[in-house]
Amino acid sequence: MNIPKMTTINDLPNEILLMIFQQVEDKKKFTRTCKRWNELIANFLYLSIDLSSEGCIRKFMDITFTRSYRQLDIYGVMLVRSDFNWTDSSRQLGSAHAKRVRYGTDPYVLLRKCLQVVRQYEGTVEYMNLTFGPVMDKSLLAFLPRSDGPSSLETLMIRFTSWHIMKSEDWIVDRMEFISEEGLKEISEMPKLTSLTFSDNRPKGDRTARRKFFDAIARKAKAITEISLSCGYYACFSDYRIIRSFSTQLQVLSCTVWPIFVKDFLQLAFPEVKTLSLNFTPCTTTPDPGRFFENAKSLVRLTVTNIDDDEFFRQGVYRSAATVEWLTITGTQEIPMDGLQGLIGLRELELCAYIESDVQNAVPCSPSLEKLAIDRCTSGFLFYCVLAESVPYITELYITEDEALNDECLRVICTTMPNLRGLKLNLQLFLEYPVTDVGLRYIGNLRQLEYLSLDCFDSAHLLMERSHLIGFDWAPLLWASEIHLNGFLMIDVSNILDFLLNPNLRSLSLERCGRSASMIETVRKIKQLMDVSRPLPRIAAIW
Repeated sequence: MNIPKMTTINDLPNEILLMIFQQVEDKKKFTRTCKRWNELIANFLYLSIDLSSEGCIRKFMDITFTRSYRQLDIYGVMLVRSDFNWTDSSRQLGSAHAKRVRYGTDPYVLLRKCLQVVRQYEGTVEYMNLTFGPVMDKSLLAFLPRSDGPSSLETLMIRFTSWHIMKSEDWIVDRMEFISEEGLKEISEMPKLTSLTFSDNRPKGDRTARRKFFDAIARKAKAITEISLSCGYYACFSDYRIIRSFSTQLQVLSCTVWPIFVKDFLQLAFPEVKTLSLNFTPCTTTPDPGRFFENAKSLVRLTVTNIDDDEFFRQGVYRSAATVEWLTITGTQEIPMDGLQGLIGLRELELCAYIESDVQNAVPCSPSLEKLAIDRCTSGFLFYCVLAESVPYITELYITEDEALNDECLRVICTTMPNLRGLKLNLQLFLEYPVTDVGLRYIGNLRQLEYLSLDCFDSAHLLMERSHLIGFDWAPLLWASEIHLNGFLMIDVSNILDFLLNPNLRSLSLERCGRSASMIETVRKIKQLMDVSRPLPRIAAIW
C-alpha cells in the first residue's frame, strides 16, 4: 500500500514560500523552522544605511554586518558636517561629559567605514546605490569593485547632492582622496553591469574626477544597456564620451544634452535603444535631427524636454521616428503639432510645461492616438471643441494642469468623446471660472467609462473657501467601475451612498476626503443592510 508523502514547508515552491513569509508576523521564528529560508531570501535582502543624521552615523560606526546582502544602499555619505570627533568610540559621545568639538579629520573615519562596507559586499552585491556629499568626487573611484575575481554588480547608481549648511573650508579634499585610494587593488572587471545611473544636482563639480570615473566604467564594464545621466547645472563632455562608448548596444538612455556636444551627440546611432529621454539645456538649434531618429530604429518610448527648435519635431520626431508609440514633450513655449500624424503607431501622448501659464493652442492630430495627457494650460473651449475630431480613437484623457478647463470644456469633452474609458481631472477651484458640479454631471454621458479620477486637493488651503462649488448631484450618474476622489472635504455618508447607486462600481478610493475616519465603516454597515445582489465595492480611505 502506497502511503502519500507528507508535504512540509520545506517542500513548497519558492514562490509560495515567499508569499507565506510576507504574511508571517514572527519572521525570526519562521527562519528557524524553514531551513531553506536563508538561501531563498538571500536574493531579496536589502541593506540600507542612512547617514543623514548624527544619530544614524553614531549607530553605523558601531555596527558589524554579518548577513549576506545582494543589494546595498548608502545614503548621505558626508551628509552632515560633523560636530564630533568620530575617531573616538560612539559610546564616549553618549556620555554625560562628552564635549562637542570639531576636528578637521572627522569625515575621514566615516569614509573609511563606508569603504569597509563596500569592500565587504563587493563580491556578492548585485545592486548598489550611493548618495554622496558635494566634495566626494575624488573618492568616487574607490567605491568601484576591487575584488580578486569578476564583480557580480549588475546595477550601479551614483548621486551627488548639494548642502547649503556645509562650508568648503571644513573639508580637506586631498586628505579624503588619499584615504579613499589607500591600499586599493585594481578595479575589477564588471561583466554583469548592465545599468548605470549618475545624478548630480550641484551647481558645480569636479569634471576631471567624473571623466576618470566614466573612463573606468567604459574599460571594465562591457555589457551596459541602460544609462541615465542627470546634470542640470554644469556641462560635462565626459557624459557624451560614456554614451558614445555604449551607443550601439544601449536599450535605455536618459541624459542631459548640452550645446558643447549636441552636434556630436546627434551624429551617434542608437540602433537598439527602446526608451530615450533627452533634456536639451538649453539648445535652440539641433543639426539634422531627422538622421538621428532614422538611426534609432527600435525606439518605442521618447521623452523630449526643453527644445526650442520647432524643426526638431517637424523634421525629426514626427517625420523620422516612425516606431515611437509613447511620446512625452515638455517645453517652455507652445509645442508644434503639425506633422504629428506622421507617427503612425503613436498610442500615448503627454504634453507638459514648466510654467502653467504657457498656453497650448495647437491641437494634436493623430488617427492612432489612444491616450492623451495634458499637463499644461490650453486655449480652453476652442481646444477641446476640435480635439474629438483630431483624435477620433482616444480612450483615455488625463487633464491635470489646465487652468482653462471649465464646465463648458467638460461638456464638450463628455458629449464628443463617448468612447472614453479613462478620465482624470485636476479641478482647480481657485480659478475665476472653475469646474463645478454642473460640469461634472456631464460625466454621466460616458457610458463606457471604466476609470475616473477627480482631484481637487489644494495645498494652499483655498479649497474650504470654494468647496461649495462642487456638490454631489452627479455621483449617481456615473458609470465607472473604479473611482478615485482626492480633496473632497465636504463628502459625507449620504454622498457615498449616491456613489453606490452606480451598478458598475467595484472600487471607490477616497483620499483626503470627508471629516471622519469612521465614515467608511458606517457606510459598510449601511451597505450590509441593503438588499442588493451585487457584492460590496471595495472602499478605501487615505489620509
